[in-house]
Amino acid sequence: MRSNQLFHTEQAGETGQIFQQGDSTAEAALQDTLTVIGRKWNPVIIYYLLVEKQLGFSDLKSRIHGISSKMLSESLSTLEDEGLVTRRVLENDPVRVRYELTEQGVALEGLISEMLSWGAGDREVM
Repeated sequence: MRSNQLFHTEQAGETGQIFQQGDSTAEAALQDTLTVIGRKWNPVIIYYLLVEKQLGFSDLKSRIHGISSKMLSESLSTLEDEGLVTRRVLENDPVRVRYELTEQGVALEGLISEMLSWGAGDREVM
């Protein structure tokens, strides 16, 4: 990458922000994003909640192949702590819990979409 390379971000209805190579703000933004997206199961959980809008624990577990109950519970708790997922208890008999994305979680739709496109693409170099 050339030293004068610039990156421009855009958010809905906003001009965005320009980052220059070596910009510590860009580095911090990438690290913050990776803190959330970089965990193995988080993008998958976010994907299913984007598609289904809200799901119960067992619904998520049945959709996500290979995740243990313990890991799903920990991941959902972390996503809650980060303000991306809300946990809602329904007062039914039996009591049911539903998970859904917050506005901040829904804002990850573009990033998840890009990850899906990249992951489905031809990556022979890998």
